[in-house]
Amino acid sequence: MNNSTPQSTSHTPAVVLSVALSAALLLAVGIVLRPFALPLLWAAVLTIATWPLFLRLRGYTPNRPWVSALLLTLGLGLILLLVSIPLPLRLAEEVVELGKRMASMDVAQLIEWIRSIPMVGELVSHQLTSLQSQEGGIAAFISSHQATLLKFATQVVKGIVDTLTIVFMSLVGCFILYLHGEKLVSQSRSIVAKLGASQADRIFTYVGATIRGAAYSVIATAIAQGTLAGIGYAVVGAPLPILLAVVTMILSLIPFGAPLLYVPVAGYLMFFTDLPWYYGAGLLIWGVACVSTIDNFLRSILISQATQVSAIIVFAGVVGGVLAFGLLGVFVGPALIGVAQTLWVEFSEE
Repeated sequence: MNNSTPQSTSHTPAVVLSVALSAALLLAVGIVLRPFALPLLWAAVLTIATWPLFLRLRGYTPNRPWVSALLLTLGLGLILLLVSIPLPLRLAEEVVELGKRMASMDVAQLIEWIRSIPMVGELVSHQLTSLQSQEGGIAAFISSHQATLLKFATQVVKGIVDTLTIVFMSLVGCFILYLHGEKLVSQSRSIVAKLGASQADRIFTYVGATIRGAAYSVIATAIAQGTLAGIGYAVVGAPLPILLAVVTMILSLIPFGAPLLYVPVAGYLMFFTDLPWYYGAGLLIWGVACVSTIDNFLRSILISQATQVSAIIVFAGVVGGVLAFGLLGVFVGPALIGVAQTLWVEFSEE
């Protein structure tokens, strides 16, 4: 009885040293893997979202799972390239072209058109008139900012190179996870259970359901936004409304991507066509009130149904996740909040 206390005390330095060494090891591993954090997270999200499809493909080649993993990885790569690469290139081209058009436009006609807008037209046209009366006028002002537009285009090209790097690393991670994902999940569940989380299976099931629900909701909301935007394009008489609707649908795969199209289209209708100004303004209002609003609303409902968690909590996770992590936050935000809620309930009940 008396020997137990000294013995336990003698083990204290060893325990402290073991914890310190483990923490230092985890910190070192985190530093080494930090450049790969974003690609690894994307690889995990893509793998979880497409895991049912991989299992179906693996059923056709049970003795060669690498074939199914390779085919699905190549398919994901093609989709990611089609979605991520053309959009910034097109945006850069549009910005440069807009600058050239504005530099060569009929300023007097533009000022007269702006003056016809109720309430704010007179004030804005007065400011433009004052700017036009200065040396060189509006055209000189815009021309002086051409270098800024070219710099923007250069930054877009650099962003494309960075995106290609992340896509490639993520696809390599997907291929590895397809082959070894089941073993990794089994080991992770065992570790979480040893750490004292009695609901380890529930946590992993929830994370998988959340990510798959988020992936399906992204597709569903993109279709909904493209359809609503197409209705707006057709009503206001925009050129090629079906094509614009399809492009909006593709842009909607990115958070806040739909305004990248309907805002320039609204500006085109107001500034470069003979249509009344309120056609373009109406399209802009329709886009903000309906097309963009349905994004987070519909996504929250779909993820909530997939995870059986309150839509308000999911909405907070989606919005907060997007603000913190960008597109990745659509998947990570709800998953983090859901896991935190599960652990909270477990600890409170215990």
